[in-house]
Amino acid sequence: MKRWSYQAGSSRARVLASAVLVLVAVVASGCSSFYQAEAADETVLKSPNDKRTYEYFELENKLRVLLISDPATDKAAASLDVFVGSGNDPKDRQGLAHFLEHMLFLGTEKYPEAGEYQKFISQQGGSHNAYTSNNHTNYFFDVDYSNLDLALDRFSQFFIAPLFSREYVARESNAVHSEYQSKIKDDYRRQLDVLRQLFNPEHPLAKFSVGSLDTLVNRTDDSVRDDLLAFYQRHYSANSMTLVVLGRENIDELRQMVASRFDDVALRDAESEVEPEPLFPDDFLPARVEVVPVKDVRRL
Repeated sequence: MKRWSYQAGSSRARVLASAVLVLVAVVASGCSSFYQAEAADETVLKSPNDKRTYEYFELENKLRVLLISDPATDKAAASLDVFVGSGNDPKDRQGLAHFLEHMLFLGTEKYPEAGEYQKFISQQGGSHNAYTSNNHTNYFFDVDYSNLDLALDRFSQFFIAPLFSREYVARESNAVHSEYQSKIKDDYRRQLDVLRQLFNPEHPLAKFSVGSLDTLVNRTDDSVRDDLLAFYQRHYSANSMTLVVLGRENIDELRQMVASRFDDVALRDAESEVEPEPLFPDDFLPARVEVVPVKDVRRL
């Protein structure tokens, strides 16, 4: 068994590793097989004690939808997952998927004011966020149950007609860079960094996923916004999206609410990108990695 030891702050590894994160990485790397599987059975199985009503279906544009009707809920909510993430970043634009996640919140053709969506959600007693992982980018919100319809109207436009305004490109590039800088000493990020150094360099998980001013810089005849638009057109397709919506309305009302908006998401027939490369180099495993964290943390 190979044994690797890292000290916090070493030049080779800026982070610590754990078996749990290895497991997470392996699971994430296998998500593409789920995406290639046949459509799930439309019958939703639930507990006999669950009083909510469910319905699963696909829109005409192949966007998958799960509806949850709960007449007693105080909050309505929605989450849309796109089957694309940092593992799909071009090698010369690492962090692009994460950067796109940031830019998507800054105005659409129907709601051009940057921050309008965030302001609306906050005013209606809700919250919102998003995250980018290796294979997935997920957007979600919750809001007072009476405002689901208006929230979905704003939310759906992210995936129909985002502006990606030039005026915000530099600002959000700096925001991504600041996020990267602020987490350099975060033990979770540091352990991911160790894993990336141990992974097969040809595997998508070995990429730098956050992005920085070095990777998101404009180059001669190659603007980061042009690359952003190309990435969106290639990967943000209805057939690579899954939407879950929870509300007080009955299933018929929820279905109409969703179909009237998300039917307009473009179908670009995005294809899953198979990861043929092994996660670790040949003859690497089994291996043991020991790292000294910044904080007093012990993980196995």
